[in-house]
Amino acid sequence: VLVEKNTNLWRLGDILDRVIVHDLDLTNFDGVTKLVDALRPSVILHLASYGGMPDQLDQKTIYKVNLEATINLVNACKGVGFDCFINTGSSSEYGIKNESLSESLVLEPVSDYGVSKAAATQFCLKEALFNKLPIYTIRPFSVYGDYEMPTRLIPTVLVNTLQGKPLSLSSPHFVRDYIHIKDMVGVYLAVLAQKPRDAFVFNGGTGVQSSIQDVITTVQSFWPSLIQPEWGQQVPRPWEPTMWRADISLAQKILGWQPHYTLATGLQAAMHWFNQHSSFYDQGVSRDIRPSTRSTTTNASAS
Repeated sequence: VLVEKNTNLWRLGDILDRVIVHDLDLTNFDGVTKLVDALRPSVILHLASYGGMPDQLDQKTIYKVNLEATINLVNACKGVGFDCFINTGSSSEYGIKNESLSESLVLEPVSDYGVSKAAATQFCLKEALFNKLPIYTIRPFSVYGDYEMPTRLIPTVLVNTLQGKPLSLSSPHFVRDYIHIKDMVGVYLAVLAQKPRDAFVFNGGTGVQSSIQDVITTVQSFWPSLIQPEWGQQVPRPWEPTMWRADISLAQKILGWQPHYTLATGLQAAMHWFNQHSSFYDQGVSRDIRPSTRSTTTNASAS
């Protein structure tokens, strides 16, 4: 596992004795090349990103982490050879559309994050097509579930419902395609299993659009609560789409993948998990876990 130096590994706390953690700055090509040459990985799952959270605003860092680091990692891996490289893109690459978001649409991102992710996807696609390499990009939509950061919508709704705290939200009408983390992992596993030769970019969504009000109503249907959301208390993003639904027909056809969780069953599973792991969220994920002595430091941010 490659991580940014001084990363809080709270999600990995239970399995740190079974993984080796490397501190690595992916924007440092020499450091990346040295580590990849030593590890010679056959499968690479590239998840590093910056700019997807509201407080990640530095423009230069967005492009360095999302584009430059991706180029570095791909080029380093090309030097040793590999069986499969999966880059993580974003649904933000599409921009504002009035139709289901399919992989064949022209990309019109409206944020630096979306632009940087689109550029990284295009670089990976170029390598796959021109150099005939098994390099794929998965574009996750709104992933939720186990271990999600407490500042995001669904953890906020679930934790506040469990703790009986007020819900301060933006608008009931904002929409997303919410996909449970286990279904999202399934897309990665399907790509690894199939390694198709005629498609290299896949959406990770459910094909169903839901509003914030849908999330609230669904949670209240199986966890009755007197808590009523306080709308208009959060500042929305400067853009909010009225259509945000993944077209998943390509993943279904090429990968044979199908999401298993509906919004209702996914939220029920998430509520159960959050209820069992409430200690993580009592103080905003305050438990600080650092790599153990088994970790390897390469003198060199995250993958």
